[in-house]
Amino acid sequence: MRRAHPLIYVAIWAVVALLAVAGFAAFQTQGRPVPQPAAQSLGREVGAMAGMGFNAPPAQVAVVAATPTDVEEDEPVTAEGLMSAEADSEIPLDTVPTHGWLSEMQVRALVSRYFRAEDVNRAIRVAWCQSRFNPTSTDPQTGGVGLFHHLPEFWEARAEAVDFAGADATDPEANVAAAAYAVYEEGGWAVFPCDS
Repeated sequence: MRRAHPLIYVAIWAVVALLAVAGFAAFQTQGRPVPQPAAQSLGREVGAMAGMGFNAPPAQVAVVAATPTDVEEDEPVTAEGLMSAEADSEIPLDTVPTHGWLSEMQVRALVSRYFRAEDVNRAIRVAWCQSRFNPTSTDPQTGGVGLFHHLPEFWEARAEAVDFAGADATDPEANVAAAAYAVYEEGGWAVFPCDS
């Protein structure tokens, strides 16, 4: 029996790879608008940060705990029971670090506590735009600090208004609480302009 020449395997592999690339290219653009380069870049960055949350060790991920209020003591707790728990259930944030970059899940846990439900996604986008989820971030042009880049001249009053008097602007929870106060009490989303 005669063996096939090794170059035939390489040629077959190359043909299959080219067909796969052509198929994926056709699938991705078929009937869909092609995104602009800036949107692609932001999408990749957001996706990368979101993916980091899935790779984080359990101790770094904020746990959202809810206890169903309508479940009998002998009934087993189910996913449906947890999903139907009250929206204002306590969210323990003791696993959210006070330094270093936060995952999207950690930021979402904080934002969900202080912003209205309909504003959570927008607040997360603004925090990403302002600081890339880095609670120690500082804007060199404006001097804004923290997840939402609060300006130093407004920080103390905002922190005091949300019962975080004396907290540093780099404290993630204080920063998010003050951001919600600023949005709802001081002038809407224009308080945190974001161009990127």
